[in-house]
Amino acid sequence: MANELSRDDGISVSIALSLANPGAAATTNLLAPQGNLSGFIVPTGYKFHPLLLSGVSNADLTAGTATFKATDNDTELVNGPAPVLSDTVQQASAVARVGIEPIAAAHKVGISVTTDAGYLPVTADLDAVLIGLLLPA
Repeated sequence: MANELSRDDGISVSIALSLANPGAAATTNLLAPQGNLSGFIVPTGYKFHPLLLSGVSNADLTAGTATFKATDNDTELVNGPAPVLSDTVQQASAVARVGIEPIAAAHKVGISVTTDAGYLPVTADLDAVLIGLLLPA
């Protein structure tokens, strides 16, 4: 796919969040650097369109997968970008088009990661960056 990230309107927003030591077989929200609850609140009159999500592990994953997703009030988006880390992939990114699954005003935008039962090592730390576009509602 190409041209998903090409827009001449709106305001670009980037959110960087982290998670230390995620467990296997779990879905967990990533946090801000100081460990505060994660999220960006969409301002009144706008919708947030997740365009690009990039995830990375600080350790070599030896088994299982970790799938990152953008969240709307802590609920994972079904059709948003969803990069996957695995034994052979330590850093990944995925894109989505504007309008696929926008997040409404007053909702919290965040990032989650879902690990499968075989995910190792559980001592790995994960970081993710979500880039999106604020467009008038």
